[in-house]
This record gives sequence, C-alpha cells and structure tokens, in this order.
Amino acid sequence: MTRLAVAATRHPGETRALLTDAEGRVLEVRLFRGTPESAEGAIWRGRVVATLAAARAVLVDVGGAVPGLLPLSEWRGEPPAEGQAVLAMIDRPARAEKGPRLTGRIRLATPRLIFSPFRAGVSVSRRLAPEAARRLTQWAEAGALPGEGWVARGAAAGFAEAVLTRDRERLRQRWDEIRAKAAEPGGAALLRPAPDPFAEWLADFGAELGSVSVSAGVLTHAARGVLVERVPLLASLGDPFAEAGGEDALAEALAPVVALPGGGRLILEPTRAFLAVDVDTGGATEADAARRINDAAVDALAKELVLRNIGGGVVVDAVPEARKGATDAQRRRLADRLRAAGDARLTVAGWTPLGRIEAVRERRGLSLAETVFGDPLDGGDAATETAALAALRDWVAAARQGPAPRPALSPAAAGWLEGPGRGAAAEAEAMTGARLSWRVGGGER
Repeated sequence: MTRLAVAATRHPGETRALLTDAEGRVLEVRLFRGTPESAEGAIWRGRVVATLAAARAVLVDVGGAVPGLLPLSEWRGEPPAEGQAVLAMIDRPARAEKGPRLTGRIRLATPRLIFSPFRAGVSVSRRLAPEAARRLTQWAEAGALPGEGWVARGAAAGFAEAVLTRDRERLRQRWDEIRAKAAEPGGAALLRPAPDPFAEWLADFGAELGSVSVSAGVLTHAARGVLVERVPLLASLGDPFAEAGGEDALAEALAPVVALPGGGRLILEPTRAFLAVDVDTGGATEADAARRINDAAVDALAKELVLRNIGGGVVVDAVPEARKGATDAQRRRLADRLRAAGDARLTVAGWTPLGRIEAVRERRGLSLAETVFGDPLDGGDAATETAALAALRDWVAAARQGPAPRPALSPAAAGWLEGPGRGAAAEAEAMTGARLSWRVGGGER
C-alpha cells in the first residue's frame, strides 16, 4: 500500500499542507482558510430573497454581505418561493463580489463516514483495499434506512463495526438536531459550522497515511480523530511545511507553465467557464515529437489537476500528430491515457468537433489559484487576503525573535484585517504574545 506523508504548518488565518508519496514526490499542496461560518460544509437556515428564472436558481440570505446562489438542480422538490426559509449547505465559498454557492443536498461526516439524508445509496472510498471495501459495503447496506446515503471513507479501514455504528448513530442524531433548529422561527441562522477542512482532507487518505508532521495549532479535535494513533505523528516547533519543501512546491503549483520531461510545455489558463490547457512543443521538430509531447502533457495534466485542486471543466488543445491515420488513434490514446490516471473526481467526456479533449473534474472547494489570487474581475479580495496573511506570517516570524517592526500594508489589506481578517490578526497576537499594529500609506494603526 502507498505510504503518504503530510507536513502542515499553522500560520495566522491559514493552514499550509503538503502531501508527498513514499519517494518524496509532491502530490498535493493545500491552503486551508475561511471561517466556520463561511467555509464549505457550513449548514444554514437561509431565506430566499430573489428568484433567477433564467439561471434556474434562487438567491438565499445566509448571513453574508452577498446572498448565496442555490441552483434548482441542487434542490429537492418544488422550487422555493421568495421569502421561504430553506435548509442549505455552503458547497463553494464566497468569492469577492460573488456569494457562496449553495446546495440543498446536505452532507454530514465523521472521519470515517459521510451521511447524505437526501441521496440514497451506499459507496466506499476508492482508496480502500478490496477486502475492506467489501466489508464496509456490506455493513453500510445492512444498516442503512430507506432514503439514506452512506459513504465509507478511507479512514474507515480497520475500525470495528461497533465504532462505525456509533458514528452512524451520531450522524443521524446530528441531522435530527439540525432539522429541529431549522424549524425554529427566525431569519438566517448558522445551524452547524463547517467541519475542519484539514481534518476532512486527511480523512480521504485513511490507512494510506504513513506519517504526519505538524506545527502547533494544526491538529483540532477532528483532525486527531482521523489519526487516532494509527499514524506516526511528529509535533514540530518549527515549520514542517517549509522544511518539507512546501514553499517551493506552492510556487510551482501556482505557475501557469509546466515544463515537460524531454521538452515541450503545458500552459494552464483558467477562465471563468473552464480551465484552458495548451500543449506547446517548445520548438521540437523530431518526427515523433508531437506524440511524445502529447503523452507527457496528458500525464502531467492528470497530476496538476490533483496538485492544484482544480475542479470544473477542462479543455485541452493537444498538438496535432501528422503521421498517417494519426487523428483517430491520437484521440483514443490521449483520452484513454487521461482516464487511466485513476482520478475518481475526473470524467473524460471525449473530443470536441474542433479537436480538443474535454473533461470535467468534481469541484471540492476553491482551487489553489482561486484561494491565492481569486478573480481580478471580481475585485481581487482573495489576493488582498493573501497579501495580508503574508504580512502576518512575516510579523509573527520577526516577533518571535524580538520586537517586530510594524508591517506596511495597503489600504485594502489593512481593511481586510479590520474586517473579515480580525480573527487572523488576533491569532497572530496569540502566537507571539505581542500587540500587532501596522502602517498604512505612511500612517499607523
């Protein structure tokens, strides 16, 4: 079985995590931000404030500055009317001027199980070994009530049925409590905070985890529940993420150009509708260059989608292969190669009439680039948050050595720290025992 290693560091307002394989190759780089009220998985009693007939969606007040978008495809039953209270979960966090994307298909989870009260059926993580998958499938099917949906996660491997049964009953009880709160009178209200995103990420790997190295503040109760002493855990006073090469890996994962082995390159260009991927030969002219570069590009793309947590549509413009009869063979080979990567979240649709590969990858939260840069067309709030968090990291590092100079911030970054980022600023002070102040455009705060 693959043994994976995690290195994670808590900074003010953010946990940085790196996943590597047994050979030290980087598999994923993740930045976990957000508050329990606004992150993916937070469950709200909201109220419909507008109907968007053309978009087949409704806008729902869930306590934020901008209403959330609830597509009717993510709702059950008749479309909710304006003024109606709805039970919804944040499926995708808010981005700048865009509110969160919501779903009416609620999911609740422990480190070992996922419960879907509105989607019937039983499934198991693809990371589970065949024997464990069979055992967990039989257990889940035997105990599921009509209409319930259950997923056994990777972290469920090796647990006794009594433990899993307690988890199942706990999730049913949690769901009953949420419904009771939702039935109470009142406006928008948070019914259950979002789960710890780092713990949710760990739970996907389960028994494949070989070691976890963390700094102080990373391991919540939920994260400890995933590990439950089955994984060697190293608590570090330093920066495990950086020490494992995470900062370099993060920079590479944010770069739009990926060099291919043997020449050529992959160019990743996010658009609002999909990820556009261009395969470039880099000037290679040998007879089989197009085939070699296309194969390398598809292999690299499969890894980059996971590394960067990219979701949504993907369109790949491959290099035409000029050899006789190449077109059909090229299309079959590259599509099969992308499917063979084994990414459970990726579905390869095939080729467009204009000769491009089309695929879609299930979204789970924001991609790495969206987290760091956001969308400049939407106001660049994520980039402002990134700049403010970087200033906090530098200030904490300096304050731990002695009196730290006041960081110089842009007006936007200072405004973020005084508003949505107040918790991150308080966390920086708690980490150092020092009082934080900053300079803005020559002034002070």
